[in-house]
Amino acid sequence: MLAYLFWHAPQAAIEAQDYEAALLDFQASLAGAPPPGLAACAAYLISSVPWVDDQRIYEDWYLVRSSADLDALNEAAVCPQRWDVHAAIAGKMRFGHGGLYRHLHGDEQPLAGTRAVWLTRPRGIRYEDLLRDMAYGRPGFLSSWRRQMVLGPGDEFVVIGTSRLEISPSPGWQARTAERARLARSAPSQTRS
Repeated sequence: MLAYLFWHAPQAAIEAQDYEAALLDFQASLAGAPPPGLAACAAYLISSVPWVDDQRIYEDWYLVRSSADLDALNEAAVCPQRWDVHAAIAGKMRFGHGGLYRHLHGDEQPLAGTRAVWLTRPRGIRYEDLLRDMAYGRPGFLSSWRRQMVLGPGDEFVVIGTSRLEISPSPGWQARTAERARLARSAPSQTRS
């Protein structure tokens, strides 16, 4: 499983509610008629990541089965049938950065995770055993991912978990924690008769 991650922020004059509604409309459109290989997508409001210097940061996850599915996802995002819904969010965006990550351990669709721990290892060392020892099986652990081909500005690894996830990095490793809240449509309010 691969995850295309997209970090973005709205233009200063755009209200958060309008931005989030447009983002959810776009993802609902993709999920309603998914391109081949798209397993799931989700959007989050995140606390911070060092490669995006902004106060209101969003992180989208698009889970695909293989790198071949990225072409179909890219075409589906801007196809004529989806042009308006894509333009509605793209027109509100101040900037965006993308990255590609491969699933390593745990849940292949950790969409409910509320914490992300970003990790960077010392150059020139093997990571497999150290990463597994730091993360896999820890309280709150859901899954771990590794950036592919240095595509994107993000750290090399991300471990997704619940609010209980705590990572003690091995010597020489750097860890940064970001809290994340999944965006969802609010339930319609019920009126009493």
